[in-house]
Amino acid sequence: MVENVSMHWTERVKQKTRELNLSDAKIAREIGCSSALYSMWMNQTRNPKLESKIAIAKALGVSVYWLDTGEEEPNPNALPVISLDDIDAFYQEIENKQKAIKKDSGIRIIESDSESFLIRLDNDSMIDPGNAEKTLIPNGSTIQIDQECKPVPGKILLIDIDGQMLLRVWQRINANQHIFKMINPHYSELKISYTGDVMDIYKGTAVGFSCPL
Repeated sequence: MVENVSMHWTERVKQKTRELNLSDAKIAREIGCSSALYSMWMNQTRNPKLESKIAIAKALGVSVYWLDTGEEEPNPNALPVISLDDIDAFYQEIENKQKAIKKDSGIRIIESDSESFLIRLDNDSMIDPGNAEKTLIPNGSTIQIDQECKPVPGKILLIDIDGQMLLRVWQRINANQHIFKMINPHYSELKISYTGDVMDIYKGTAVGFSCPL
């Protein structure tokens, strides 16, 4: 049976009342209002407060969501059903992106001067899909790189490794041991370990960005 979503909630109350063989007077007594006021609610001449509507739903053994929609309220803790095909497709997509980033870092120099320059990032390596609190630089963003900034651990740096420009978060192990990571955890395998003076590969620090429209 297809539920009539345009049905007014009071019609569902009347329908449920008939199913339970309850009188309007009994429901009114149970929720603590007068029969006259309850009748006005059911005739749609007055609207009940939310607490009264909740009381009506409770008296009928249903939810307010059901009164409004005719459907059971979805469980917010229910896990979505994911098929094996969906999982395979997800990991295949990640693998394809990793291969693409290995081949092309997605860094495009747009504009430069003596102290700073702009680059564009053409991938999603600098976002964390599962953590909105982390610094997010979306795909297609224009990023300002300051060449005069002193590199600071934890900041996003532009580095040059074997002639390839890369954008990474710098983790300093010691004076000559460094790790450079992407923010996106899906690309954790693409982290870079570097031995030497970080200034030998340092090209600047990301100090701001603008998102694509």
